[in-house]
Amino acid sequence: MRKTYPRIRMKHACTLPLLLFWLLTGCSVTKTVPADDALFIGYSVKVEGKNDSSKRSAELETELSATVRPEPNTSILGLRPKLAIYNAFYTEKEKGLKHWIMTKLGEPPVLISQVDTGSVSQVMSNRLHNRGYFNNTVGSTTEVDTTKKKATINWTARVGEPYRLRNIKYTLEDSLQVHKAIKQTQETSLLKSGEPYDLSVMTDERLRIDGVLKNEGYYYFSPDLLIFSADTTVGDRQVDVLMRIKNIASSQALQPFALDDIFIFANYSLGDSLAVRDTIDFQGYHYIPNEEYLKARHLLDGVFLEQDSLYTRENHLLTIKRLSGLAAYKFVNIDYQPDTANSGKLDAFVFLTPALKKSLRAEAQMVTKSNNFAGPGLKVSFRNRNTFRGSEVLNVEFTGSFESQVGGRGTGEVPEGVEPPKKSGIPSYELGVQTTLAIPRIVSPFNLRNLRTEFVPQTRIGLGFNFLSRSDFYQLNSYNATYGYTWRPKETLTFDATPINLQYVRLANTTLAFDTLLARNPYLRSSFENQFIVGGIYQMTYTTQMYKDRSSNVFDRITLDMSGNVVSGFQSATGKPKPTQQEPRVLYKDRYAQYVMLDNDFRHYLNLGTESQLVWRLATGVGYSYGNSRTMPYVKQFSIGGPNSVRAFRARSIGPGTYNIPDDQLFSYFDQVGDIRLETNLEYRFPIAGFFKGAVFADAGNIWNVREVLDEKGEPLKPGAKFEAKDFLSELAVGTGVGLRIDVEFFVIRLDLGIPVQVPFLPKGERLVLDKFNGSFGGDYGMVLNIAIGYPF
Repeated sequence: MRKTYPRIRMKHACTLPLLLFWLLTGCSVTKTVPADDALFIGYSVKVEGKNDSSKRSAELETELSATVRPEPNTSILGLRPKLAIYNAFYTEKEKGLKHWIMTKLGEPPVLISQVDTGSVSQVMSNRLHNRGYFNNTVGSTTEVDTTKKKATINWTARVGEPYRLRNIKYTLEDSLQVHKAIKQTQETSLLKSGEPYDLSVMTDERLRIDGVLKNEGYYYFSPDLLIFSADTTVGDRQVDVLMRIKNIASSQALQPFALDDIFIFANYSLGDSLAVRDTIDFQGYHYIPNEEYLKARHLLDGVFLEQDSLYTRENHLLTIKRLSGLAAYKFVNIDYQPDTANSGKLDAFVFLTPALKKSLRAEAQMVTKSNNFAGPGLKVSFRNRNTFRGSEVLNVEFTGSFESQVGGRGTGEVPEGVEPPKKSGIPSYELGVQTTLAIPRIVSPFNLRNLRTEFVPQTRIGLGFNFLSRSDFYQLNSYNATYGYTWRPKETLTFDATPINLQYVRLANTTLAFDTLLARNPYLRSSFENQFIVGGIYQMTYTTQMYKDRSSNVFDRITLDMSGNVVSGFQSATGKPKPTQQEPRVLYKDRYAQYVMLDNDFRHYLNLGTESQLVWRLATGVGYSYGNSRTMPYVKQFSIGGPNSVRAFRARSIGPGTYNIPDDQLFSYFDQVGDIRLETNLEYRFPIAGFFKGAVFADAGNIWNVREVLDEKGEPLKPGAKFEAKDFLSELAVGTGVGLRIDVEFFVIRLDLGIPVQVPFLPKGERLVLDKFNGSFGGDYGMVLNIAIGYPF
């Protein structure tokens, strides 16, 4: 029979919902509205244009709606939580807790008297004029419910056919070189004959031309020097547009400049004299003052300004972004001055302000792990941002934690005939040190060209050791060494290649109880045996999340992890016999793992408003062991459940497949791993009040094994653990729930309450358990509270 769990009854489970319900609905939203005024609760904007062939009414209505000031109080599903808080805690005092809640979390009522409809209508009319509707009318009507003290405003804009562009001309009769440069850009002009007149497009056209000229040496040119004249008298609602350069343009603005001397101040601080002293001439650059802080040959990989080349904004921005990516520097600035000896030449001055070179940081943590262990932790890290005078970042991190198991399925009972382990004061502790060196360039035996990208390529070297003591059970020593590269050819795409990934895991000091478990489970024994991981990890990440103005963004990370193939190939070439389960191939007397694993994490972010967002995530992965390995290493296998997974189930409490862990099996959390993962999440995020955010989510997923694992009798060791395509949907763990997030910009505290919907380890026909939900914590049908830092995905 399945082990039962104590149920914790929530005597006051309804207190908080009732309090919130009273807060949002019990207080009148017009409580603080003056008697002779009304609450401005909403508005509408309608554009009527029966003769408008551009069919832009919906677009115009959205644009005009954005001009309404002030806006009504924030509303969610018809409720106004900020106004409700303001009314509930209203006080005339200017200090105290009630005043703080009223002003920080609340929002005063927006009154109809505060809305100047005439000014708003005039702004709307101007906007329509700028869009080509030179003859438009805008009016408004106000509807006031004196009984309820609420009011709405309806704006109506009437437009006709917009004026359209007919002839578009640039004044290019002048023989100046700048006119020729502008003429060459006309094919890509944003102004098209037949399109509606639009002032914003003309503004963008000036910026486009300025951008082209800036990349052709016109350092002193400005978009303000371009002016458009529009002739609307040509008839038939058409406009002739003439663009010209203003007469006030200086001679400097109308000529291209090339670079002459380039000075690099490699150790600059505010207040320094700009006198050239201790200058080193290196590859055509004047390096000031010397190489005691950072070597010139390493710095120049990020400088794309060259002597005698035309000034271009592209190379200017590229140089700033590359140099800003060096950890050795805090600020980067480039200034240009006309060369006094050569007309048409600029001297460039690159100012680099060093960052704090060394830092020591300590963090106290509350460690929670996927195996339901939690406890206090301490992390101390030392960082050197310019280790070898090449902006190399050396980071040495020491970690330590003490942990106890805090819950989850399958803690089990001691098997019959096994001496129970002695309980110690500290069930588990972990100590580790990890050293990483990030070199801001590609270090390889090949002479690679410098990449023209605004992101600094990196070579990563890592070395670490970790010691884990699961008291009275076992000890685990882990060693790792890595060598890899990271580069971003463009903003949306990142490649990580780690061709050298070495790990060695050694199990030590096991107890009789743990040895008994391994003896009964050959599959688990193979996962825990001493072994090397010798291979490489390759990762590609594509994301558009940096584009904040988009309504839809994606994130996709693909990871390929391999081990043992190169070593196996070398040993085969040297005549080593083929590996068997009894006689595997070894490195220094221990087996090495041989596998290939492919993992993909895809996310789609759909913005539904200023702060509301719908997020969908699909995580899939499969690992396959072969050759020298019977199973995937334990540290490489997948697990399901927990605060960043299927949140209605505790970490590692699901799978593989429909496998149901017997209650008498000790330490069953070791077994909750698999070779295949399928997981999907759907979450709606919305604002509540202030820095409080809410979420409603649904999660589903499970793990499976690639192969059927048999015991010595030929019976399945884990019935239901093997993946079967026809059954996988019915074997998914499904949960739903709600979340509360405290988002204070620099960190997020997250509380997610998960409720199970489908439990895969229950018998068929009994897996849907939502109707058995009783509001308690614990058991197979109870809620799970997840507390975490940051968003789950």
